[in-house]
Amino acid sequence: MRLIDLSDAKGQIRVEFGGCNMKCPYCVHIHQPVKEWTVDEVLDYAQKSTTENVYLGGAEPTLQKDLMPLIEGLHGMGKQVILKSNGMKPDVLEKSLPFVYGFVLEIKAPGDDVKAVMEVTGMSEERTQKYLKLLGESMNIAKQKWLRVWIRVIPEYVNAENMPRILPDLEGASEVMLYQFMSNPDFDLSFMGHDSPTPSWNELKELGNMVLEKVPQVRLVGERGKLVLTK
Repeated sequence: MRLIDLSDAKGQIRVEFGGCNMKCPYCVHIHQPVKEWTVDEVLDYAQKSTTENVYLGGAEPTLQKDLMPLIEGLHGMGKQVILKSNGMKPDVLEKSLPFVYGFVLEIKAPGDDVKAVMEVTGMSEERTQKYLKLLGESMNIAKQKWLRVWIRVIPEYVNAENMPRILPDLEGASEVMLYQFMSNPDFDLSFMGHDSPTPSWNELKELGNMVLEKVPQVRLVGERGKLVLTK
């Protein structure tokens, strides 16, 4: 398994995988070095930890050939597993359903704006069309469990004007996390001329209140820390 990092902090074991089937221009993960770990090594790490929660994320976990044995092993030792994915492999999400607590899926822009999605994923039009179909399938699968939809708020692609076109896809999710782009210098590469936190915190809150119409809870993450909005 190709890992960027494996850590146990803040009440969560985080397994950060390397490798992705997208080429998002702002992504730091595609430039980070990876190390090879066996499933047994990761399971041994988890077994020695008293932490119950395990987050499988990084770039794209579903590309790992040994992902299912890892998930099943973690489930077997009583860990609560959350699987993050870009949604391009709904078959993997389907297989993992009995063994995970829930999922994190990302929406990058309105699904009816293929050009915008092409720009933020770095993929061709044909591949983007396929991705949007697969993401829809993954959303339907993930909504059978706890689901956080993660939205990286890059103003050119997610804003108050186009958020109403995203809202229907959020129905049925457990919560939505709105992340203020460039608010964590270790998390983003500069993109579209943005090299500081954007949009403003107040604009992020405005988006959060819009989203709250469709889901029970919205998490705002940015330069001012974290804020949870609930109905």
